[in-house]
Amino acid sequence: MKNKILITTAASILAITMIAGCSAGTKAGSVREDRFEAAETAPAMYSANKTNNFVSGVNLDFADSVTADEEFINGGASTSGSPDILNDVNVDPSQGRLLIRTVSITAETTKYASVASELENQVKLLGGYIEYSSMRGTGNNKDLRSGSYTIRVPADKLDSLIDTVGGNCTITASNENTSDVTLEYVDTKARIESLRVEYEQLLELLDNAEDLDTIIILQSRITDVRYDIESNESRIRVLENQVQYATLSLTLQEVLEEKEVEEAHVVTYGEKVVDQFKDMWENTVEFFQNLLLGIIACIPGLVFIAVNVVVILIIVFTARKKRRARRAKALAEKETAARAEEAKKTEEKKEEAKEEKKAEKKEEGKE
Repeated sequence: MKNKILITTAASILAITMIAGCSAGTKAGSVREDRFEAAETAPAMYSANKTNNFVSGVNLDFADSVTADEEFINGGASTSGSPDILNDVNVDPSQGRLLIRTVSITAETTKYASVASELENQVKLLGGYIEYSSMRGTGNNKDLRSGSYTIRVPADKLDSLIDTVGGNCTITASNENTSDVTLEYVDTKARIESLRVEYEQLLELLDNAEDLDTIIILQSRITDVRYDIESNESRIRVLENQVQYATLSLTLQEVLEEKEVEEAHVVTYGEKVVDQFKDMWENTVEFFQNLLLGIIACIPGLVFIAVNVVVILIIVFTARKKRRARRAKALAEKETAARAEEAKKTEEKKEEAKEEKKAEKKEEGKE
């Protein structure tokens, strides 16, 4: 029995979701006034536990939630206390594109205190407010002040505020960004209407539910749908605020002397040639300056290398000198030995000659 009920419930939820998607542009109907009577038709096992208002963690006391659900469906206040944005629409896409305008300005002034005070007064007069502000510096002993502001003003008053800033300060940089959120706004509203239709139909199913498992499934889906509705309403409120109130991010710097804004000047060909020669000269000078600095930076390394080279050369030349000396000594010894050998041979020849003469004399004496 329970399985059949679960299958039936799942099919009902799927059908509800498809119906809600097709009826996104329709408005929610009226809620049944006898919703609370459905609680009295619940089984006896639920009635026996009504004193605790919970059965297995499920809230069965619908009396307090019915009124809140009716208000939620009809666009009233939600349980979180947040107002329903759909009943208080402040922008209309049919009247034009919904644009979020954000401007960033950097300005400088010699009268920081008076400019800051004038800025705050002007923001109040325009119906805006300062969302964020911070300041650094004291303004004494050349401790120049610097302030950052995030200002929100009605979108149609932003240009007036920019003119005020430009009239009191010197604007040195500016940037503007505009985002079109018309499509997102319309889609989000349609999504909310669709979710409300689904929410009402889920409540009607919950009134007629008699099975605990069915009640648990329906309440879980109702919680999810309600969360989606509130999330989309929150996004709608953010978009409306950003569309209605433009944002100015201002960086205000205190200076000793304001810069003079030069007028636009058309550069002639002759000025381009002169500027090119100046750039070439400056680049050449910079090159040789950097080269000189590089050489100076390399001097310690060059000295180290030179010392090593000198030491190596000394070692090499000393080794060569020793080798030459050894060679000369060996050569001299060789020559000396050769001369001694030659002298010895000469002496031997002389001795042989003497012996021959003696022998000749002996032979002559015998004769």
